[in-house]
Amino acid sequence: MTSPDVRSFLDVSVVLLDLDGTIVDSGPGILDSFAHAFAECGVPLPPPAVLRTFLGPPLEESFRDVLGLSEERSDQLRRAYGDHYRKNGLRTATPYAGIADLVRALTEAGRTVAVATNKRETTAQSLLGHLGLEGLFALIGGTDPEAGRSGKAAVIGSVLERLDVRTGAGDVAGTARAVMVGDRLHDADGAAAHGLPAILVGWGYGGSPERESGLPRADSVEDLARMLLR
Repeated sequence: MTSPDVRSFLDVSVVLLDLDGTIVDSGPGILDSFAHAFAECGVPLPPPAVLRTFLGPPLEESFRDVLGLSEERSDQLRRAYGDHYRKNGLRTATPYAGIADLVRALTEAGRTVAVATNKRETTAQSLLGHLGLEGLFALIGGTDPEAGRSGKAAVIGSVLERLDVRTGAGDVAGTARAVMVGDRLHDADGAAAHGLPAILVGWGYGGSPERESGLPRADSVEDLARMLLR
């Protein structure tokens, strides 16, 4: 694994955080909603090891690419999952210890901290509002089917645009720079689409692909704080 250049992150002015597996542990509620949705749609429930890989990436892609379901069937399953999660699973999520304090410290240090998640934007706002954390973030960005916004790259692009952040290889001195912090490789891939670096965290839902990626990694909230704060 390559060692991160800590100095490159200490000067970043915008920190984008994934939600599930980075800010909150939402696994139990998500898995319960999976069980409900698969039963409602008459689709055999995959084993736990497979379901765990669905935590984070866009669900339609997982249902289609991993389970081989049709677009119509994948959408039906996603809708059943979403309905149950918004009514039940959302309220079971809990913030990871120390993450709220880190966001406050970053803000006090002059950083802009925002959320970039594959959850529906309205669902993410409701979840963080329920936890009393909504006010910590400059913006809570997520997917929006009505606006045609899906996938992590599109979400990150929307968040950057709304924050009026310019990034990438063409940056000049004084231009805001950002880093994406998440627990899965799709977080890093979405960041790379905009020329952003990424930090993967070790307390979420990632596995061996994330550990073996060679990307900068924070195994604890304390590690992440050392990478982002002077």
